[in-house]
Amino acid sequence: MKMKTLFFKLFMVVVLLVPAFAFAEIKNEDVAKVDELIKSGKYTVLDVRTKEEYDAGHIAGALNFDYYSDDFEEKVEAQLTDKKKPYIIYCRSGMRSLYSAEILEELGYTDVTNMKGGLLAWQSAGKPVAK
Repeated sequence: MKMKTLFFKLFMVVVLLVPAFAFAEIKNEDVAKVDELIKSGKYTVLDVRTKEEYDAGHIAGALNFDYYSDDFEEKVEAQLTDKKKPYIIYCRSGMRSLYSAEILEELGYTDVTNMKGGLLAWQSAGKPVAK
């Protein structure tokens, strides 16, 4: 009986900690910091929302890669050939971009930053969107 309890506790630790460590290396920055990074001119901004969401409003100059598309990874690698260049990723609220950042890192991109809160946070901070 004690073995089952111990096994269950270990299982729960793994289930709870693995997701936390999976995103441990991804940089997460708030809107103010991301705005500063964009203004530096060194970053390429990626919007991972759908085309319809992108067309409704996006950060000026952002490239659109639909996270939900079947060929997301292929499109990213075809267009973003410099894996050492710094990239900022955002979506609507910050989750798709977090998953996308993880995918980019798995593909070998070395400088990926996720914008916390996504475009909702960007707009709440009074930052402009382009259409």
